[in-house]
Amino acid sequence: ESERSTPTRSAARPARLELPRPRLGPAPPCGFADPSAGALACAKCWGAVAPMKRGVFFDFDSTLTTPIKIARFNRYAVADRPEIFGNMTAEEIVANFGGLPRLARLRSLLTALREASCELFIVSIGFRDPCILPHLRAVGLLDFFPLENIYGQDSRELRSYECVKGRLIATLMAARSWSHEDALFIDDSEKHIRAAADICEVLHVAGQGLSDSELDHIQALSCSGGVRDLVLAETGTLASGDREAAGPEDTYN
Repeated sequence: ESERSTPTRSAARPARLELPRPRLGPAPPCGFADPSAGALACAKCWGAVAPMKRGVFFDFDSTLTTPIKIARFNRYAVADRPEIFGNMTAEEIVANFGGLPRLARLRSLLTALREASCELFIVSIGFRDPCILPHLRAVGLLDFFPLENIYGQDSRELRSYECVKGRLIATLMAARSWSHEDALFIDDSEKHIRAAADICEVLHVAGQGLSDSELDHIQALSCSGGVRDLVLAETGTLASGDREAAGPEDTYN
């Protein structure tokens, strides 16, 4: 999350966010080249070579949320402001997550990660108890995260590492015997991303909150089936049978 309470917004964002390809190792048996080099993988082989993440670490502010400015406080709603978070309406809380459509997309991603047996975490510099937990509960996202996996600046574990997220993540990964490729850390702060880059795979959020493209990318990196569907969809090679099974709400553009 940003180190300042008031997010700054860039003047313009590219029409399509260019994200790095997942590192998938050697070419699949079908003969296609390594997808990380820009080529495509055979749909039948993709699942065999795509690495599935065992854990995903999310930041909160400007990652799960898209902070809005609350006029009566003349400040943005970020989780280091308990006086704001504790006095927001239900409608403001939903808006701070980007609205109902974005909340539905977040639930879809978290559901896919959970079904892929991926352990979910939140590591934030915001306040866990007075801010993060009540707002996650209010929008129906709290059930995706075990309470012991949610850390804020009021958490003893994060404070013991001087609120350096990468150090806490390294400890949590070591306790689970996870390697660099087993985990993904997502944050909008370049400082925190740099500190964790040698510990696990990282995704630096480009704007104020995860975009649709970034949400797709997380699912692609973390769930082998998600990688396959994303690549097939982007190239227009989703099989007709898959299109029929997906239904109109799952049609890829």
